[in-house]
Amino acid sequence: MADKELRKMLQQLDDHERRIRLLEGGPRSKGQDRETGQSDVDSSPDLVLSIVNKISDCDEGEEIQRKILDKKSMDAKIILCLFISHKYFDNAWLTTGDIEKITSELGIKIDKRNAANKMKEIRQYLESASTRRKGQPTPYRLNRKGANRFSEILQGKQS
Repeated sequence: MADKELRKMLQQLDDHERRIRLLEGGPRSKGQDRETGQSDVDSSPDLVLSIVNKISDCDEGEEIQRKILDKKSMDAKIILCLFISHKYFDNAWLTTGDIEKITSELGIKIDKRNAANKMKEIRQYLESASTRRKGQPTPYRLNRKGANRFSEILQGKQS
């Protein structure tokens, strides 16, 4: 009898811990590799929505609106998605599909095919988790040079 009650309490405790981790923004999926941060499952829609929400209420929100979202530069918009992931979400890996969803939610949709082509051009600012293969999503994240480039964009320096 005591064994069953103990198991039930431990199961409830595990459930509560899982819920707290989700609310606090802990590991997003069961298959996430702690060393690289790369997930073996597709990135969750929670990450995409969190990034969209963070763009509007982060410290640089007004500057981002004026200098990136209101301009035509596709590079800046892609780097913006990756920068928010870099700064606020432990440099989480994003695919071109994630970038399409984020930009769509922001009202400036960049198709994933266009994002993939642009990624080739700005690859000096990116780090990829695997080599590019036709038909397979490649996870990307911002490197240090990319973070510096985003700062230049916000300061109005164009190169």
